Amino acid sequence: MTISSKVLYGVGTFLVVATLAYFLGPTIDPPTYPDKLPDVPDDLRALERQVNAREAKAPTRPNNQARIVWHDSVPRVTEYAFVYLHGFAGSYRDGYPVNVNVPLIFGANIYLSRWSGHGLQAGAALQEFTPEDAWADAREALAIGRRIGRKVILMSTSTGGTLALKLAATFPEAVHALINIGPNVEDDQPGASLLMSPWGHELARLVSLGSNKKIDHSEPRAAQYFDTIYPSEALVNLEVLVQTTMTDATFTAVQCPVLTVYYKENFLQKDNHVEVSRFPEVHDAFATPEAEKLLVALPTPKSHFAASDIKSKDWMAPQRVIVEFCTDILDMEPLRPVEYVSDAARLQ
Repeated sequence: MTISSKVLYGVGTFLVVATLAYFLGPTIDPPTYPDKLPDVPDDLRALERQVNAREAKAPTRPNNQARIVWHDSVPRVTEYAFVYLHGFAGSYRDGYPVNVNVPLIFGANIYLSRWSGHGLQAGAALQEFTPEDAWADAREALAIGRRIGRKVILMSTSTGGTLALKLAATFPEAVHALINIGPNVEDDQPGASLLMSPWGHELARLVSLGSNKKIDHSEPRAAQYFDTIYPSEALVNLEVLVQTTMTDATFTAVQCPVLTVYYKENFLQKDNHVEVSRFPEVHDAFATPEAEKLLVALPTPKSHFAASDIKSKDWMAPQRVIVEFCTDILDMEPLRPVEYVSDAARLQ
């Protein structure tokens, strides 16, 4: 055997072994997503006490807890209820104040949810995050929404939109409408899909430069409302959640009115967290009547978190579009002007 033949043989053997090692590496079991909503208390005061008691036991950072916001400060059912689903490593503040202003404009109760593992003190954040837990939290949020309002509108940001779309597809009779702000139907980061492949956890540690992912925020208030350090394995579970739910089967099962707003100025200046190029085809796949599907690109927020006063340069832009959608397509009657801003003390 010549030297060149030996080299080729060695390279070929290495490639075969490397390929086998890759595909025989540790794999990720697909999650299961139950299709039944949980039971929650019928009595509104008991429901609020249950939410508050559970949140009081969690080591949350200040003002990160889930909560019910009653339209007139009194527990009573309203015609509409808004349920807000925040994004991965976020909190209700990734959509605030729009997620509070809009419901109050229309006289609706609000449930500001919190995913398990989110909004916690450093060292605890996302330690227990799994797709199954996120789905359980989303189902409970929808169940709470059905208790506090006759018609439930799901408002979401980022991966909260992943859960909202899955809820609308699984429980079409329970979701009146969807309002998605930069929904995560596909991650915009190169190679993100590889996190669900064999050796995904090892890849996550490589990408994170260690066992923990650290995030630096330029905005002073962001560290209070966005998780800044969490296990690198959480990135794998995030990708598993997105890849196993954001499918054609999910999109074609969505029947309710849908509004999607997102940041985009041009080909280069756009949301860099999620793949916005997917939005048109996803909207086309919805079973929703064409007149009830609205996809709006906004140039002024300059952030993935278009409705957040911490991150967005123009959160009022999505608020105007959302109010118009509720008025014109959902036929809701506003009680306050389109640019209404709520009193933050209401959330304390």
